[in-house]
Amino acid sequence: MPSPTETPEHQGDRLPAVLRLVGPASAFYVAFFLAPILILFALSFWSMRGFNLAPGFTLLNYLQGMTSSLYRAVLLRTVLVGFITACLVVPAAYLYSYLMRFVFAHRAQLLLDLVLASMFSGYLVRIYAWRTILGKDGILNSVLLEVHFIDKPLRFLIFSNWAVIITLVGLLIPLALLPIYSSMSNVSKDHLEVARDLGSSGFHLHRTILIPMTLPGLRMAFAFAFLLSVGDFVVPALVGGTQGLMIGNVIADQFRGIGSNWPLGAALAVLVMAAVLAIWYAITRISRGVLER
Repeated sequence: MPSPTETPEHQGDRLPAVLRLVGPASAFYVAFFLAPILILFALSFWSMRGFNLAPGFTLLNYLQGMTSSLYRAVLLRTVLVGFITACLVVPAAYLYSYLMRFVFAHRAQLLLDLVLASMFSGYLVRIYAWRTILGKDGILNSVLLEVHFIDKPLRFLIFSNWAVIITLVGLLIPLALLPIYSSMSNVSKDHLEVARDLGSSGFHLHRTILIPMTLPGLRMAFAFAFLLSVGDFVVPALVGGTQGLMIGNVIADQFRGIGSNWPLGAALAVLVMAAVLAIWYAITRISRGVLER
């Protein structure tokens, strides 16, 4: 806030300095985030004439996306898979962060390095690793058969929605861990000691003390897990099969190959963004209301 003694000339001199600070970041945001979304939004109102794009304005793409039973079913499955994935990722990342921060604090850096090292192998490599683990003749089925826990391989472990969820959970835990651990690092151990002295323990300690103080990191972790899983199309293609098809695969098919329909793909992408933002807003409001009780 400018000082009361600051003259309009001095306030005007501050404007170029502010622009120099926020200008590069704003330009990057506009060029690589806002502009592509606006282009995609404009494209969703175009149409296809043969194999060529026809500029114009039509709502047929949105009507097709909202009225088609196939697209609705795939979108519902995608949102459900993303929600289940996020609900599994966040508690796992929270527990690991708690162990690093308050149980094995002297080994926290080593534990964090182990998690980060798993990300160095690459995205596709980790997906194929999970495919090797979950396959019909994979490591998990081989071990279960060897110990006579099952009589025949578990087929639902691969090329199913559960295969997609398990793989996404394994891929996204390291990403969700970072914001949660960052928020938890700002919580002093004295807060927990005082709460325990006042009789708080177990789940009550986490619900009333630790979770509210790490809520920004939890929200960010849930957003990472939910948004990335909903938008992923590589994992469903490699481990989901026809049973694990997600909306990202449908959208990708509209932008490639013979018979592609870019405007329809753009409209489906906009509908997915709108649905995800609405769900994310509802989850944020509900979680805030639960914690304020």
